[in-house]
Amino acid sequence: ATKEGDGAAPPVDEHTQMEAWAYASWMRGNLALEQNQWQVAYAEYQTAMTLCQKLAISSNGSGGDGKENQNGQVEGNDGNSMQQLEMFDFFTTRAHSVIAPLLKYCHYELKENGMSPDEKISFLQESQHSNTSSNTANDPLQSKLLSLKTETLQNQATSGSNMSQLIFRENTIVVETKELRMALLKIQDLKEDWEAVAAKQTHGNAGKNDSKLMALLSGYDDAMSLANKELKQLAALKSGPAVNAKKFQLVNILGYVKYQKLKLLMARNEGLVNGILKGQSTGSGKGDNGKKKTKKELTLKQLEEVAHLYDALLQDARAVASLPGGGSLEDFDPSENGSTAVVEDEFLLEANANILRLRALRCYYLGRMHSSPLVHKYPEAVALLDQAESLASEALEEIAACDKMEGGDEMLEHLEKVVGEIKGEKCRVVAVSYLNKKASFSSSSSSSQSASSLLHRLHSYEVPSNPTKSIASVPPKLEPMVCKPSFFDVALNYISEYPVEELESAMEECLGKKDSGVASTGILGWFRRG
Repeated sequence: ATKEGDGAAPPVDEHTQMEAWAYASWMRGNLALEQNQWQVAYAEYQTAMTLCQKLAISSNGSGGDGKENQNGQVEGNDGNSMQQLEMFDFFTTRAHSVIAPLLKYCHYELKENGMSPDEKISFLQESQHSNTSSNTANDPLQSKLLSLKTETLQNQATSGSNMSQLIFRENTIVVETKELRMALLKIQDLKEDWEAVAAKQTHGNAGKNDSKLMALLSGYDDAMSLANKELKQLAALKSGPAVNAKKFQLVNILGYVKYQKLKLLMARNEGLVNGILKGQSTGSGKGDNGKKKTKKELTLKQLEEVAHLYDALLQDARAVASLPGGGSLEDFDPSENGSTAVVEDEFLLEANANILRLRALRCYYLGRMHSSPLVHKYPEAVALLDQAESLASEALEEIAACDKMEGGDEMLEHLEKVVGEIKGEKCRVVAVSYLNKKASFSSSSSSSQSASSLLHRLHSYEVPSNPTKSIASVPPKLEPMVCKPSFFDVALNYISEYPVEELESAMEECLGKKDSGVASTGILGWFRRG
């Protein structure tokens, strides 16, 4: 390409000239970068960056023009507009994804001489976060950041200032090998990165959080493999004070790393459980219209998810209780590498108390699953709730006995709340079971009614099959009843003593008339009447 000011005019348009100048500047910057000429590379990359931005603006700004045909009509150029839009995306992506990382890398190299290692890492991390659209696989800042972190870990592991000692199960363990110290320092950095991402977790960066978690778990696996490798090397040696002490240290390091990994997984699963339960409690309170919201009930699917999570938590808690390590060097059995020895210390008591807590919670949610309307296995639900209440009471006593248990106060508060919920759930299940049993013995007409519990039928009214016998009439119907005749009620006040003699004489006269009438009866008696 020919620059401006030359005698001959270039054989291309202005847009093509700018594109050629940008490409030439980018290539000169690459050459200077290979020769470690940071100032020259920075200037050339800056020129290429400016030209790409101008090319993108010019491509986007001239996309709506049209051409006039022979008849004086303006023809649309939709094809050219689409092509220019594609060119705009091309130059914008090239500027931000290709040139910008190289420009920041040169800027970093120019400032590197007066920066400490921590400042270098902070600068590279900020540059990486600000340029999220670049390709991390080919990003020189990313490769420089990884090399700096590795170099920093090697220096820290060599100096022995960090992670040279561990405290696990009341034992202070010295980490002697450089590889293990580097692995533990790497775990520490990965954990800090994961905690920083988890603190800012949103729906959009959930995948990034998962990648950080997987990297942290991979770091724990690397440390465990190093410890197991060294234990296998010591297994071929004869037992002695020094060899046994080394085995004791490695067994405790292995137990520490496994415990940290299990602790991380348990915290993640507990967070998932709390997220499901938090969705249940979001319905409480008052709405926008001032009316009180009702608390949402967990569905059967949600109860199954919670029960499965507590299954995983229970397995991890039992794995924590069987971790190697603990005790003293005098009680250590080098033949088994501490894998089968069980040391009853404060750590084991806390692990067993946590197992009781998780068993109680698992039984509680299993009982709620069995008492749901879709399952309605009420006897099994009552048995599970009884077991959950018993386990929760034992867990409360065990956790209260562990004074130094991490998060013990929160566990006690949560368990006390769960015990109250278990008692209420038992009363509800017993009532629903009674109603369900009563409904099963009802008539065929009532068998067609809803089998849901009374709690779910508070606002529903079922019309009986014969309403005349079951519903009262308003006003009430008249019914006959036994009482005295109304004559005696009226004449009672006027009748005094009865005339007994007069009544007897009147009765005798009536009887005499009756006898005379009987004597004159017969066939002949009728003719004698005259």
